[in-house]
Amino acid sequence: MKIFCNTLLCDFKRTFISCYFLAATLGLVFVKIITLFDEASYFVPGKTTIVYISLIEQYLDFNIIYLLFAAIPGTILFCADWDNRFIRFSVVRSSKLNYGISKAIACFTSGICVVFLAEWIMIAIFSFRFPLFDANFNYDVFTSFAAPNKIFLYFLAKSICKAFCAGFLCVFALWFSTKIVNVFVALATPLLAYYFFNTLSFTLRVPAWLNISNLSNCNININNDPILSFLFPTVIFLISAMFFGFLFIRNCKRRIENG
Repeated sequence: MKIFCNTLLCDFKRTFISCYFLAATLGLVFVKIITLFDEASYFVPGKTTIVYISLIEQYLDFNIIYLLFAAIPGTILFCADWDNRFIRFSVVRSSKLNYGISKAIACFTSGICVVFLAEWIMIAIFSFRFPLFDANFNYDVFTSFAAPNKIFLYFLAKSICKAFCAGFLCVFALWFSTKIVNVFVALATPLLAYYFFNTLSFTLRVPAWLNISNLSNCNININNDPILSFLFPTVIFLISAMFFGFLFIRNCKRRIENG
């Protein structure tokens, strides 16, 4: 356990205490602001709310670019270790199992944190000019959060679902990086995977509450219960991340054994 904790701590330092994590978070904030420039001319201080802005952002063309930035700190871990031959040294210090689990956890959590922090930095920036709460907004299943003193719960639920989607797709990309060991492929995989799962859901005509777009934006209604409607997508993304994390560990072992 001590060896695993040391390995995980090392990976957390590589992902969180790095210029990659800072650049990914601030870069995502910058891109989100840029993408809102065209809509900004319609924003009226005092009338336009952050709730409305967040809704508009969901339908902008570059909305899912957040998956690219989320992938920067953790998705490239395996590629980096493989390319510079650091992977064998890491495995000797810990084990193949500890190495794989540590990379999967670091990748998942770093993807979550990049998106979550960027979302709340955006909220903080816009809160200087626009109010958070909108009494006329349709909160759907989150109507119980439609109060000035509870609106932060609405943003918390939305940002966590979006962050967990990013975390899952980052782990998916980490697994795929054991198939094609290339940094650029690894970074592009979350975006491509999102399009693939989204297209597949329409092709197979799966229920709307299983569509990855609705899940990531928490736009689902489970028995008119806001807690269940929030927990459902987060649990789905968590289980999916664990599944592909397991596949990554298995493929990682094979890669190391086969050289």
